[in-house]
Parts: sequence; C-alpha cells; structure tokens
Amino acid sequence: MMPVSRLTLNPNTSNRSFSSLKRWPLGALLMGLSLAVIESYAAEPLVTAPLSVEAERVEQPALPPSAEVADPDTAVEQILGQTLLLSLADVSPVFSANYQQLIQWQHRALNNEEQLKLRQMQLQLDNYWQYLDAQAECTAPCLSAALIPKDTYFRAVVLKLKQLMALAESSSWETLILEDKLSPGQESPLIAPIAQRLFLLGFLAEMPSTASESVADEAALPVSELGSEPTIEPDIISPDATTHAGTVARTEQASTDNNSMPYDDELVRAIKNFQTQHGLQADGVIGKQTLYWLNQSPYARAKLLAKNTLRQQLFTRTLPASYLVINIPAFELQFVEAGKVILNSKVIVGKASRPTPLLSSHISSVVLNPQWRVPRTIVRRDIMPHIRQDGHYLQDRGFDVYDYDGARVEHSPQEWQELASSHFPYRLVQRPGAKNALGRYKFHFDNSFSVYLHGTSEPSLFKKTDRALSSGCIRVEKVEELARWFQTHLVKDTRLWDKLTPNTTQSQWFALSDTMPVYTVYWTAWLDDAGQIQYRNDIYHLEVEFTQAVPAAIFYIL
Repeated sequence: MMPVSRLTLNPNTSNRSFSSLKRWPLGALLMGLSLAVIESYAAEPLVTAPLSVEAERVEQPALPPSAEVADPDTAVEQILGQTLLLSLADVSPVFSANYQQLIQWQHRALNNEEQLKLRQMQLQLDNYWQYLDAQAECTAPCLSAALIPKDTYFRAVVLKLKQLMALAESSSWETLILEDKLSPGQESPLIAPIAQRLFLLGFLAEMPSTASESVADEAALPVSELGSEPTIEPDIISPDATTHAGTVARTEQASTDNNSMPYDDELVRAIKNFQTQHGLQADGVIGKQTLYWLNQSPYARAKLLAKNTLRQQLFTRTLPASYLVINIPAFELQFVEAGKVILNSKVIVGKASRPTPLLSSHISSVVLNPQWRVPRTIVRRDIMPHIRQDGHYLQDRGFDVYDYDGARVEHSPQEWQELASSHFPYRLVQRPGAKNALGRYKFHFDNSFSVYLHGTSEPSLFKKTDRALSSGCIRVEKVEELARWFQTHLVKDTRLWDKLTPNTTQSQWFALSDTMPVYTVYWTAWLDDAGQIQYRNDIYHLEVEFTQAVPAAIFYIL
C-alpha cells in the first residue's frame, strides 16, 4: 500500500458511506470538487516531509508564496507539475489550458504580458489549494504545501505522469482481444503486441527479437526512457481505467499481420511482475484480468494516478502519531506507530454488493473470544441457505437461537430446515470458539454501519488475491499481532487478559486506556516504496462515481 506519513480526514465525515458522496463533504473533496468565487490571495505554504512513513515529523521552513517567485523560468517549473496533475484529474479545463501554455513557455524568456498571465496561473493554483484547505478544515495551508515540487513523493508522481503522457503520444494502444487464456508455452499472435506493451511499460529490458519483427515500428521508447513534456488535448475522449470500452481500435486475435510466437520464460517472468504490480495472482497465465490491465492505455493510467494522488493529498496532512489505515482496493492494513509502519497485514473487505464504507473513527475497545450476534440481513442471505441444505448447520457451527423475547429456542434438524424455507422469526448468536466467524478478537470503533475489525475462522481466504469477500466488516490476517500490541500498550486490565487468553470459549470485553484512530480509504493507484506505480481494481466502481461528481470549476482572479 502507498506509504503514508500524514493522513487527513474531516472529523465531521465519520460514519459516512461512499454511496452518499453528495452528502459527504470530504467525498466531494476527493476529486477536488466545485469551486466558488475565491478571493485571490497568496498562500505561504509550508514544506512538508516526503510522503513516506519514515518522514521525520518536524516543522520545515516556509517557502515564499508561489505567486511571488521572481524568476519566470523557475515559476514555470514550480507550477508545471501541479497543473499537469490537476488537468489529468479533470478538476477544470482551466488547468488543461494553463498546462498547454506552460509547455510553450518552458526554457525561454517571457514578455510582460506572459509574465502577467503566469502570475495569474500561480494565483489560480494558490486559490484552489486554499479553497480545499478551508473545506478540509486545515488550520494552515496543507494541500498547497503537500503539492509543491520540492515534495519527494509529488516529484516522483509528476515524473511518472510525464512518462506516461509521452508514451501515450508516441505509441498506439489498440485493444487486444483474447478469446481464451494464454498459458506459458503456448503460441499466439497476441504474444508479439503483449511483449511490446510490456517493453514500453518497463517490464521487459528489451524487445524480444521475434516480437520486434512482428509488430509495427511505432518509434516509441519504454516508459523508463521518456522524459519530454507531454501535451494534453482538453477535448480528448480516452478510455477510462474502469472499463474496456474506449475510442481505441480493436485488434482481432486472428490478425494476419502478426505471426504466432511462443509465450516463453522471459515473457512469463515479465507477466508475473506485471500481475504483481496490478494486485493480480502472479501465475503467469494471461486471462481476463491481466488482459484488462494490458489494455489500459498510458493516458488512462496517467489519469488514474493523477486522480488518486489528488485524493491521497486530501488525506495527507497532520496525523496522530499512531493509527491504522485500510486501503480497501488493495486489501491491506497498515499500522503506524510513532510515524513508522510496525505492521502490514492482508485484509478481507466487503463484497461489491455489501461494501466496506469509507470512514474515520477510533478503536475504543477490544473483545477477546467475541460472540457473534448475526445481523438479520446475513441470517437471511447467507445462513438460511445453509440451514435449508443441512438441518445440523446451526448446531455444528455453534449457534444459539433466541426468539425476540430473549427465550432460547430448540428444534430438530428437520424442523430447522422447514423454518429456513419459510418464516424464520429468530435471532442467531454464535458462541465463542474455533468456528466463530469473528475469530478470537474483535476491535470495536463507533460507526453507523455496524462494521469493525476482527479475525476469522477461515484463514485460507487470505491466500486469494481478490479479497472482497465479507459483508462489510474487515477481517485481519495478522490479528494476533494486532491484538498483542493492543494488550501491551492500551488494554487496561492486562492481568485479566493474560488469565483469559488460554481460554477460547469465555468472551470478555476490554476497555482501553486510549483510543486508536482508524481510517478506511479508497486508492486504486499509488507509488510504492520502490517508486513503481501500483494499480488495483476498482472493486466498488467508485472511480466513475468520483469523476461524475466533479462539476466544472470556475476561477476568478479579482
């Protein structure tokens, strides 16, 4: 997951679902949304630490306001990356037009009229960041500070954006059609264009000779060798990173232009690295998901990275020293203590039909050996089908059944099957134990969705790459390590904890000496510690929702 040293959440947005973006102030900010008429004033941004968990948490000296930069060439370079990112993020056509102008102004002297226009562009950027600062309740300019070119993470993102945009201009990206999976050792006319794509994206050091002879020479360089400034057409319609549809031409698998070539070991290694970087099963088999990402054009990739970077920057301001953050599309939890990551864990999140909500809250208690009071919707959707198939299901899984007056109810297996096929007017409570769906630990935090962190009775599910499997709660693979930290640092009654730990059937609630902030975020693209772009599937189809929520922005320099 993207390394985080600062995470910003509006406290008023706690317990708000992503499905209500229009009612969720921070949801509107996720893409840098509507701008009112903003009084122009110059910000005095602070230099933030690089976006890394190892960043030192110290105050940095202030830079002069960007609108007061005396050297025009320096000013052009300073705001170029910000303008590129905002134009790709579809914040406003104003930024797209500004970016085109900035490209033309690079490395040459500006006349008086151009310098005035440059000052106006700088003020527009300042106004935009300060508007978002105000909406995010920043007490000091934080977004403008986070996105200045001296920020290490931001500069790395801008470099990747420039490379992708240059690649988009220098190469075509036709949609490849695959009717069946391609396994290592097979031959296919698609291998040549796939190899070319892997080379251009930096997954192959050089083009295989057979592939280079089979594909047209597009005079394209791999992404690692691209550095020139790209251009952006404001009116261009490009394929979105969340759909196969687009304006690119389709290439038939049986094309006579390409000769079949073998899917050899070198390409298998490249595909496995490609799959890992996109959160897929690294098995070397080119199937639907791998081909989907191979078909994502450089332009679509650049836009996805830009939009996610803007969302991430809305979260990356002052954080508490310790916190948990769960990136839903990455299926990962990161636990930060004193600014350093002390635990990374796989997680299982909600299915697309029962999504884990975006929220901010505080873990306030831990339950050892929790009971599971089954929500009515889960009883109806998940448990009733099992009972209809097996009348012993409730007994075998350790469920107690109660009526709504609190009286315990017992029936024969056949009667349970009959009740599950008609009206089932009962509550289910699963006893603590090895088969309990919550595992040994439950971490409670206030929210209106009845979700929490917990363990699981099915640890084998963590082997899956697509872990959108729950009913909304977050299952943690390394739940034992997480619980030990809480027991050592926050649990008040450690003697009782130690006494009950060997007992797997007695449920006990434990108060904490302090709360622990917890955040769920939704990032489908970011730079990892090695500087590589990580992409993840848009499991809840929120990228489209975020984009559709962006109205036209209006900038006035008064």
